[in-house]
Amino acid sequence: MTEQLASISFDHLVERLVGSEYGFASWRLPLEKKQHTIVCLNEVAQTDSSLADLSTGFLINSFEENHPPRPFHIKADLIFSDGEAKIESKVNAELVDVFLSYMNRDTQRSKLADSISAKSKKHDPFEVLVEKAIQEINSGHFEKVVLSRFEDIQLPEDFSISDFFDQVCEAYPNAFCSLVHLPGMGLWIGASPELLISQDSVEFRTISLAGTKKIDTELPLSEIAWAEKEIEEQALVSRYIINRFKEIRLREFAEHGPKTIKAGNLAHLKTEYVVNLGEVQIDDLADQMLNLLHPTSAVCGMPLEAASEFVLQNENYDREFYSGFIGPVNFDGRTDLFVNLRCMKVEEGQARLFAGAGITEDSVPANEFLETEMKLEILSRLVNFKEN
Repeated sequence: MTEQLASISFDHLVERLVGSEYGFASWRLPLEKKQHTIVCLNEVAQTDSSLADLSTGFLINSFEENHPPRPFHIKADLIFSDGEAKIESKVNAELVDVFLSYMNRDTQRSKLADSISAKSKKHDPFEVLVEKAIQEINSGHFEKVVLSRFEDIQLPEDFSISDFFDQVCEAYPNAFCSLVHLPGMGLWIGASPELLISQDSVEFRTISLAGTKKIDTELPLSEIAWAEKEIEEQALVSRYIINRFKEIRLREFAEHGPKTIKAGNLAHLKTEYVVNLGEVQIDDLADQMLNLLHPTSAVCGMPLEAASEFVLQNENYDREFYSGFIGPVNFDGRTDLFVNLRCMKVEEGQARLFAGAGITEDSVPANEFLETEMKLEILSRLVNFKEN
């Protein structure tokens, strides 16, 4: 069976599974070349199990499912990596036979469920919403809020999902690139620069990431200058993480940054936090930090409760999996979860692109709109096969 599975190309795998009853995920970690794909042969379900108790697989969580999070767990019944295939030991052989029969069946690919346009809701112009948020900040209701918007685009007739994903991976080597399909919930493709949590047997890591600037890709990092508003926004996110460490009395951590990083033609400020697991006595550190950090202040705001309430009451659309978290769990001895940014949802010939901006008292509505335009441009340019 494994030989038959290994003979299935990535293009054929994606073509047949998109819109099917099978949940699957493909991804490539930052700065790595190897791409992985897993397929769940049973129904994908939400889970509230601890990370350590989950079987090898892939998690995807919506923006609203938090405290505690209840992500969808795509179990790795089948694993495809660089031309090799593996069947998990507890998988029923009959399910594998059914899968192979489906892959070899001479029928057209199933259509994706529900069109995006049918779910669209009218929402206020983004700049008006930003102005309202600034008034709330000045009134002392919250310190920062992250507002988002979406843009629906028609996909080219010759659009290939597998080719597009390969193009995303090539264009953004520093990002976590993912392609995820959940039956009835569409196909999600993204290139996220923001790690939420990562843990292996040795260390735990998280980062603060904020500030966005469009740059010439040839410009040296040392020449990128940051305004006071962007520096303060990044400092807010960093303080948020440190305060979360304090809540669980974690003092043994290393802090690296802030430093400037590139993500395509955008630059961001990043600070990394590393915990040596041999120096702390917290068995469920990853679970505790996941509960404390999601949703991060970089996608919601501060204080969390007040900012979240403003977002849910005023954005007037469902973020779905945008700004939730996503990534492999207990795969090759580690868990890597990322904030689901720079992403789009593909359904029935259309793509919904998402982007957000952090609003503080120093924000200028027109500038925040331009920031979202820059982020939306990342994937829309790739969709139309232009050089980024």
